[in-house]
Amino acid sequence: MTLRLAVWSPLPPSPSGIADYVAESLPHLARHAEVSVVAEDPGSALPAVDLDLYHLGNSPAHAFVYRAARTRPGVAVLHEWSLHHLVLSETVERGDVSAYLHEMRRAHGDKGTFVGRQVARALGGDLLPALFPLNDRILEGSLGIVGLTQFVASRAAARVPRRPVLHLPHHLALPFDPLPSREEARKVLGLPDAALVVTAPGLATATKRLDVAIRVAAQLRGRHPSLRLVVAGEVDPSLPVEEWAREAGLGPALTVTGRLGLEDFVRHIVAADVVLALRFPSHGEISGGLVRALGVGRPALVTAGTPAAEEFPEGIVVPIDPGPRETDELGAVLDRLLADRDLREAMGRVAREHVRTHNDIALTTEQLARFLQDVLGRKDAILASLAPHNAAEGSLLAYLLDEVRWSALDLGLDGVPAGIETLLAQLAADRR
Repeated sequence: MTLRLAVWSPLPPSPSGIADYVAESLPHLARHAEVSVVAEDPGSALPAVDLDLYHLGNSPAHAFVYRAARTRPGVAVLHEWSLHHLVLSETVERGDVSAYLHEMRRAHGDKGTFVGRQVARALGGDLLPALFPLNDRILEGSLGIVGLTQFVASRAAARVPRRPVLHLPHHLALPFDPLPSREEARKVLGLPDAALVVTAPGLATATKRLDVAIRVAAQLRGRHPSLRLVVAGEVDPSLPVEEWAREAGLGPALTVTGRLGLEDFVRHIVAADVVLALRFPSHGEISGGLVRALGVGRPALVTAGTPAAEEFPEGIVVPIDPGPRETDELGAVLDRLLADRDLREAMGRVAREHVRTHNDIALTTEQLARFLQDVLGRKDAILASLAPHNAAEGSLLAYLLDEVRWSALDLGLDGVPAGIETLLAQLAADRR
């Protein structure tokens, strides 16, 4: 019997990179299931399917997916570990600070309440939301969890140990077969054939370390006069990229492309000599641009200690420590790579072979389809196990369950001890 599957996710031209990921995977998934796509809030007209597949990312574009996943149990694909910014957009940015503080207390106890008050006042910066993930509602209410990194999958398995969990490597999908050569890509894009090109692909945000990259590129221009730094994508309007370039003396050696179509995006990766995929702090995500860079055989630099650095065997990516020596380390590594074409090509070959073996989109989609069939076979049993934990939001029982839940987690337990729900339900009933 063919699996009837509803895939919940924004689709292009949504600014979410997950939209591109899902659009690429749909034709392959359709070979294994009867697929319906929910690309916006459907209201009350929900599709009749066997399973719902929720693609969740840490941005407001996924709000309708998050709300559906909380009310209609399905399989959650966590593209990053923390959904903190998504929860903020659904609470604080809608004027409901108390709901946000409740989520922080529920997930992190008294410490969460304290930190939440700072974040709600816009005092948390980039680091505090990354250190205090918010994903409990999704983990607890899902039939199964899919993590695109081992980082996410292992944490999900520890958090809900009796639930099906799959580590699904981020797929590799390329719009060209065969790929253009580096020279062909540069000709189309108008990049000098003889330049040394360092490319930072994707939406440029504060976490991408562009300020550091610009300083380093400017410093290296003395040793590598043909060096060009390319930001292949849009730039967050709050980032003073042009000002950074002027202060560093990088000037016309910086190129910012703005939003790109997929073909030109991949051309920029092919045209690069080195790809920068730095990210700090991380919310547990992995970049599709990084996987594409490795798949076309380009050496890629990532931030040490992040899922992107830990996802691949040693030698596939180059980790750069985000600490106080980040600028010096990035400069030394880039200098070495830019000076040695043979080294760049050797690293690229190893990366390409690994990613094309383990991240091929047909392979990863088949893995996902097998997992979904397994979850479907266990669906009734999993739903039965979820039932005792369900309570109407805003009710006394829900409040009591939340208080006990965070206390249990604070004690190192993986959930509410067996039988507690029944006692709390009786207590709540007696107070009516």
